[in-house]
Amino acid sequence: MDLTAWFPSLTTTALFAAALWLGRNVISTRLTKSVEHEFNTKLESVRSQMRESEERLKAELRAKETEIAALRSGALTALASRQMAIDKRRLEAIDQLWASVTALGAARGIAALMSSISFEKAAPITERDPKARQAFEMMGTAFDIKSLDLSGASKARPFLSPMVWATFSALQAVVMHAVMRWHILKGGLGAKDFMDNEAISKLIKVALPHYSDYIDKFGPSAYFYVLEALDDQLLKEIQQMLSGVEADKASIELAAEILRQSNAVSAQAANHDVVV
Repeated sequence: MDLTAWFPSLTTTALFAAALWLGRNVISTRLTKSVEHEFNTKLESVRSQMRESEERLKAELRAKETEIAALRSGALTALASRQMAIDKRRLEAIDQLWASVTALGAARGIAALMSSISFEKAAPITERDPKARQAFEMMGTAFDIKSLDLSGASKARPFLSPMVWATFSALQAVVMHAVMRWHILKGGLGAKDFMDNEAISKLIKVALPHYSDYIDKFGPSAYFYVLEALDDQLLKEIQQMLSGVEADKASIELAAEILRQSNAVSAQAANHDVVV
């Protein structure tokens, strides 16, 4: 077989194949570099965008932190201002309450007078004897119930602890119970249907449990002598309020019961036109 006839054809084919292979490698290399360059360009663009986004996010976070810090500072300042205002009002409330305690001084004089008198024996006498009524009226000439102003205590109530208000209410009820009895004697109203001992006795026993036996033993004549104990209890409750001691459930329930009993005594005074 004569190979010389095939040689030019083989040579041409080989050259074409080599050129094709070389061209393909060149194209592949260029495409690779082009794709790589485009990828790197886009990657750098993405990185740049991410850096910009990160910087914006950091700036926004710093701005938010500044805003939050300002809000926190403002809230704390407002809270401190409110607390200062509340503390100031509580101190004023205590002053108002104690002014009312002091205002009860003349009424306590009536309570001292009634502690030495047997109401049950005096009531029928004053009912029929004008001179006896006049004598009791003269005994209380230094006291004018119309001038008794306890409005300061009422204004102070929202800023007082439940036990402070309840103790004051008990103190007021015991004093006004004595005033009520004096009012009945000087008016000659008699003791008929006047069953007040149970209510006042319950009140004192709830407010001062350790006085229960004392009240059972001496009865109404002992009511005046519990006022000093109620004074001490009131001062104790005021000190606890000022020291920030929070009222627990038992204390709140006790205060509610004392107040309920105080209101029962006050209702009797209202029924006999002895209203403060």
